[in-house]
Amino acid sequence: CRNPNQPRSTISSSRRMTRTIVTEKDVTPSWRMWSSSLSETQELIDPSLSNWVHHVQHILPQGRCQWINPAVKTEAEDFDDEEEEEEREEPDEPVPEHGPPLLNPISEDSEVDSMPAWSAGLTSNLVPQYAAAVLRSNLWPGSYVFGLDKKFENLYIGYGHKYTADNYSPPAPPATQEEYPSGAEVTEVPDPTVDEERALQAVQQEQLDREAEEAEMEEDDEEDD
Repeated sequence: CRNPNQPRSTISSSRRMTRTIVTEKDVTPSWRMWSSSLSETQELIDPSLSNWVHHVQHILPQGRCQWINPAVKTEAEDFDDEEEEEEREEPDEPVPEHGPPLLNPISEDSEVDSMPAWSAGLTSNLVPQYAAAVLRSNLWPGSYVFGLDKKFENLYIGYGHKYTADNYSPPAPPATQEEYPSGAEVTEVPDPTVDEERALQAVQQEQLDREAEEAEMEEDDEEDD
């Protein structure tokens, strides 16, 4: 079976069923339809949606089309858990899951936020005599079914997410921080020239020489004492 998070192509027309197509994966009837005239196409987009049915099995909450009892173990699992079986408590028997029967009308599908599960329309209102009937799923945005002449097809272009009334909205970003206060310690100044650097070095050297002389004079005074 398919991923339960992905919509499934399950819609076909119930009008004038002609033949059954059997695929290699599963034995599932797939019904063809006739819509060779404008009146028949209008019937396919009738708001009652009585001319469309599900022609394959629904996906159960278990994620499968056919329910499997998880409490039933295989011979290999029984052999591995033979020693621990006495200490383990027996779980409650799960309730089997059942889906709608085949050829269930889509008009019986549950509403989606006070909207019908499907919306019907034409591919073109300018040339309706050549337009195809289109059904749009309101539960799975991006899922479409179209019917024209003797064939129908299911199409899905989306992200695999169901419709939700409350879309996700990311939290608002925090308030912008204030700029660092400007001061002399953070204010940029132009680089000094070569002459200015030499003058600064000369002043620093003079200060070092003066400090050295003062230190020698203090040592001489201490020796005289």
